[in-house]
Amino acid sequence: MKKFNLIILLLIAATGVNAQQIQTGVVGGHLLPSDKQVIIMVNAPDAGTKSLNIFRKYKSYEVSKDQSGTGNFKKQAVVTFPASYSEFKKRTGSLVADEFKIKVKARDDAEAWATLQSGDVQKIGYFFLSKEFLEGIGMMWTDTDIKGNSAATVYRVSGIDAAGKTEVIYTEAVSAVKRVPFPKFKLNRALVADSVVQFTWSVPAPAANPAVFASVYKKSSISKRFTVAAERLIVYNRDDSLHVYFTEKINPGELLTYYMQPYDMAGNKGASSDPSSHLSKSFKSIATITGLKVKDTTNALYLSWNALPRQAVYSGIQILKSRSAQKEFVVADTLAPNAVNYLDRKVLPNMVYYYQVRPLLVPYPGFKMLPTATANGSMQVKNERPSKPGGLTAKQDSTRFIVLSWDKNPELDLFAYYVLRGTSAKDMQVISPPIRDTVYRDSLKYLNGATQYIYAVQVMNLAQNMSDISASVGIRPLKAQYVASPAGVQSRWADRAVSLKWENTVAVYDNVIGYIVFRREKGQPFFKMISKVERLPFFRDTLATPGKTYEYGVTSVDAFANQSLLSSLTELTVPTYDFISPPSDFYLINKTDGIQLTWPGNDKGNDYVVYRKAVTAKSFSKVSDVKNAVTYVDKTVQPGVLYVYKITAMLNKVESNAGQEKAIRRAK
Repeated sequence: MKKFNLIILLLIAATGVNAQQIQTGVVGGHLLPSDKQVIIMVNAPDAGTKSLNIFRKYKSYEVSKDQSGTGNFKKQAVVTFPASYSEFKKRTGSLVADEFKIKVKARDDAEAWATLQSGDVQKIGYFFLSKEFLEGIGMMWTDTDIKGNSAATVYRVSGIDAAGKTEVIYTEAVSAVKRVPFPKFKLNRALVADSVVQFTWSVPAPAANPAVFASVYKKSSISKRFTVAAERLIVYNRDDSLHVYFTEKINPGELLTYYMQPYDMAGNKGASSDPSSHLSKSFKSIATITGLKVKDTTNALYLSWNALPRQAVYSGIQILKSRSAQKEFVVADTLAPNAVNYLDRKVLPNMVYYYQVRPLLVPYPGFKMLPTATANGSMQVKNERPSKPGGLTAKQDSTRFIVLSWDKNPELDLFAYYVLRGTSAKDMQVISPPIRDTVYRDSLKYLNGATQYIYAVQVMNLAQNMSDISASVGIRPLKAQYVASPAGVQSRWADRAVSLKWENTVAVYDNVIGYIVFRREKGQPFFKMISKVERLPFFRDTLATPGKTYEYGVTSVDAFANQSLLSSLTELTVPTYDFISPPSDFYLINKTDGIQLTWPGNDKGNDYVVYRKAVTAKSFSKVSDVKNAVTYVDKTVQPGVLYVYKITAMLNKVESNAGQEKAIRRAK
């Protein structure tokens, strides 16, 4: 184990990265397991060497695996140093090979190959943190076929010299790998400008640290999910703390959220840092409203301006309004940041109105109120009818009133609203005095509970011009209406159901259209509705539980869903014999260890209850519940006592009546 840790120790000297790594991952060692793979460190040089070339003594290494831990090792791979730089490039991919050439300042493949063969730690540097690089030079091999692995799985690495002689380097079980938690990183420093962000996440360095790399994720305010901003950042150790540094170019005015997540060499991931949101915009560079104009249009003033930049710094656009150019501005409306116009209908003819329009900013340190753009305008005199009221609704709020409400008209020169009522759209009449509000309460005193009423609204302006009648709404008052209860409710058990019938109230009363059946278990306080609206005077309850006693009642229903009082009740106890019967016979025999009972099985189930009493006793007591059997030995009997037995059957927690009773004297 010490030999393999040398790789990380040498790396500290070359790159300054902390040597330890593990969470439910691994800190150094021969094996680096995760839930998707097991990385096998093939070998490492002896302590003190300046070269990491592990193929001085052995020409190749063989990796074997004992998947079940029974000693049956099977060869998985033979690992060698690449024979040429082209082979190295083929193993790692062109991206890693070309980056390595740049890192070691090689002019061509030959110079890069020489550096690679030397294994010089100082020159190679951070490439010893690259899984692709270590696999390319034969220091590491990855087992991705781990579906059958377990804690008992054992790996073995053997060295093979030039003469073909094999020597076991190490043997190690997956269960021997020690795992420790990842540290929880926090954002330590954030620098955000118009076009670039820089972040540093930090945490005090723990005694054992699995975090070698980190991924950074980001999401903009218009994105639905996070995406990868940086996939492999190095976790470095400085001033007794671990740090992750990230920087990228961004577009001005974006609202971006970032978080990072550490992981180890094997791909085990640690806890993510808390997300943090940042605006890439300085206050001095934020654009304000330009090109504001006010134009007279039909019954309104039309405001327009140039569109704001599509940036996340804006939360809205505020419209302020006044009849004075210098004071008393009030907020008329707040629009979305992408709005470019506003129609103000709340204006009077021949009045000059002054407007101020400004962007609103999201709450952020350093952001203040932006200056406003100003303009004014007036609406010319027009002689037109007001628009008809909209949004009319009617509802009954109690037993006394129908409450009507509607939307307020946009015109400012209104005199009053008027409410109309009738039984059809052709006979509507005004029923209200002039109303300055948008609510009217119509008394139920003279309204019929069986009649559908139609309501509508009109509005008059100060020039006594009347609008069109609004869209009408209908409502039937909910007033108590007499509904006769059914009489003569009867119940009986027939065909495995409770059969109910009653007087046909529908045939007697014109307003009754059907019935609803209610049931409760005797002794319970509340009834439960067990039917929909039945059109005929009878009902079958097929869901009654055997052995229970029920009370039934029925109500009549009219066309407006009014119900009568509950009828007189009928009571019935549901029998059990239709569901399961006791044994037809049973036999008693004195045995050495007790009295044996035997009986024929039931075709509906083989669960039974055995009862017993002494012949002098007044009542039976339960002896045993017999599950899935047709025989039972009673071992609790006393010698010389005359006993009487009986048996019941059980099915789905329903117990049948008892069968015949039989007596036997226990032998002395």
